[in-house]
Parts: sequence; C-alpha cells; structure tokens
Amino acid sequence: MTISTHLFVTEPGFHTSRWQRAFPEAAVVESAALVDGLGLDVPERPTVAWVLTGTDRWERLIEDLADRGARVIAMSRQPGMDELRTALGHGARGYVHAVAPPALLHQAADAVQTGGMWLPAEVVNAVVRVLSTTLDGPRNVTRAVDALLGSLTERERAVAEAVAAGLSNKEVARRLDITERTVKAHLSSAFRKLGVRDRMQLVVRLRMAAEPNRDVG
Repeated sequence: MTISTHLFVTEPGFHTSRWQRAFPEAAVVESAALVDGLGLDVPERPTVAWVLTGTDRWERLIEDLADRGARVIAMSRQPGMDELRTALGHGARGYVHAVAPPALLHQAADAVQTGGMWLPAEVVNAVVRVLSTTLDGPRNVTRAVDALLGSLTERERAVAEAVAAGLSNKEVARRLDITERTVKAHLSSAFRKLGVRDRMQLVVRLRMAAEPNRDVG
C-alpha cells in the first residue's frame, strides 16, 4: 500500500469526504490511536499533519508530529483566537476550519510546505491592518516604495496597495469594481513579481522600503 504524506488526525464519528477529495491518498486515523502509540498505517514522517482540535490531547499530538518533522495544521470545528494561539504555541503552522473546501486545504498545505503559515483571512487582515499603520498610505509612498511597485501593472498596484492597507479581497473587489477572482489573479501576479508569499510579507516589504533603516523584526 502506498503511504500518503498527508495525515488527518480526528476523533470517532468526525470525518468529511473533503479531506480525501483534497488528498486522495491521505491517511485518516483517530487521535487515540496515535496517543496510545498504536501507529496503524500512517506515514512515518508525514509532510503535512492535520490535527482536529478538541480531540483527546490534541495539543500533545501537534507537538509530537511537529517534532517528527511534519508541518502541522490545526483543524477547528469552531475557530477562535484563543484556540488559534494555543495551536500555534504548540507548533502548528496553520489553522483552518475542519470542513474547509478542498481548494482551501490545498492552499493551506502549499503555504506550510513552502515554509509559510496559513491563518484565517480575518486574522491575516487584522495583522495586516496593524502592520500597515506604519505606512503613510498609497498616496504618500516614498520613492523606494514607488520603485518597489514599479514592476506591477496599474491594476496590480491598485490591488496590492489596497491589500497593504488591510482590505480583504471582497473589499478590494468592491472598491475597484472587479470580481474577487480578478483580485486574486492580480494579487498572485503581484506577489510573484515582488517575491513575496502572502499579504503579511507584502506589507513588511513595503514597510522596509518606506523605512529602510528601521528594524521590522
């Protein structure tokens, strides 16, 4: 049997076909089997381990799987900030809704496998808003910021600036009178041209350009 590099850890009675629609060869096991050391037929070193929060000793499972070299993504039936902080504190690299659609699961997996993180959009937007307060805003950018954005098309730049101001894709689409799909396409192109992976990296790049001598942590 081919062993998948994706491992879903759940509890009895909770399962969704979305997991295996996203990753057909994924292993799905109950948390008790791993906690009790039964092993079962699971990857020795899963590339991505998805752990359902609220299961027996789920925090320990995240730590153990992370120690084995897995990129761990916590899955929640009722996402919340306290649980998010707990998951990240124990080594999770991502946090998603337990019944997220397959496309979103793929995006989360891609993000953590390339060294990034995956957080709920509302969390990312809140962080971006905080970071973006250090910028003067798109109308007062420095020459360095202007140069940084010079490789973008007019529409890509408009989308990037709106996102850097903390707007969600839906808000950007409304402001620019375009579809959310178009926003995503322009944003992906802008990320690629600027060499950034996500919204937070975009804001940090802009902040560094605006204040080149300031430590951004």
